[in-house]
Amino acid sequence: MAELPDWQPLDRVALPVSDDGGAGRIVVMVASEQAVVDGWAARAAVDLVRSWSQSGHRIMLIDGGLQQPTLHAAAGVPNGEGLTDATLYGASVKRVSQRVDDGSFFLISAGTVVADTQSVVRDSRWHRLSAGIVEAGVMLALFVPDGESGTAAILGSASDIIVLASPGEPAPAAVRDLEPLVRAVTGSHAGVMVPKTGREAALSPEAGRRGVTRMIIFVLLAIVVAAVLGLLFSGVLGATEASEISSSTVTATQLDAMSRSVSGTG
Repeated sequence: MAELPDWQPLDRVALPVSDDGGAGRIVVMVASEQAVVDGWAARAAVDLVRSWSQSGHRIMLIDGGLQQPTLHAAAGVPNGEGLTDATLYGASVKRVSQRVDDGSFFLISAGTVVADTQSVVRDSRWHRLSAGIVEAGVMLALFVPDGESGTAAILGSASDIIVLASPGEPAPAAVRDLEPLVRAVTGSHAGVMVPKTGREAALSPEAGRRGVTRMIIFVLLAIVVAAVLGLLFSGVLGATEASEISSSTVTATQLDAMSRSVSGTG
C-alpha cells in the first residue's frame, strides 16, 4: 500500500489545481469515522471550500453523506431539496443549489432521505450532474464519510482526494488503493475541535448570552441613529439592492447549463 502524505493543519491545505486553476476538477473529501463521530469533519470540509473560494475559485460543494447529512448544518443552510432530489426526482441543479456566504460558493445538500442511497450514485442523472459541473468550468467538491454507502462509487470519479482525519489516525478504508490520488491529510488535532461557524456558532449558549448583550446595545444605538437620521433626512426613503453573485463565484448561467446537462436537454 502506498504511503499517504504527512498530516498538516487545515489552513495549510492548498486547492489541488492544474493549469486551469482547479476548474473542472472533482475533489473528494473523505472523513474518517472518528472525525465524523467527533463532529468536526463537516465543518472542516466547509472551511476548506470557503478558503478555496475566497481565493477566487468557482466551487460547487455537495454532501455525499446521504445516510447522515451534516454539511448543511456546518454551512448554516437548511437540508431541503438536494442531491437525491436532483438525481432521483428530476429537480434542477439551479433549484437545489444554495448560496453560502452570500454566494462565495454553492452547496447542494443531501436532500430527501432515501432508503437505498446506492441508487443515487448509480442513477444516470448523477453522472450527468457531475459531468455538467465539470463542463461548466466549476470545481466539484464532494464530502463523504468513510463507510458511507456509495462512497466507493463517488471516489471512482475523483481527480483528487483530501483525507479528513486527526494526526495518527489510520487511513480511511475507502482510500485504500487510491493513495496516489490523495493530495493531503488534514483536520483537527486530537481533542481539539474545529471552531464552530455559521448557524452552529449562532446556536451555542455562549453565543446566545453574547447575542442578548449585543441586542441591547444595538437597540439603543438604533434609537439614537433613527432620531438623528429622522432630523437630517426626513422623508427620504429607499435602499439599494445587494449585488448578485460576484464574477469569482458560480454564475446563474453556469447553474442553468448544469441543469440542462442533468436533464439531458440543450
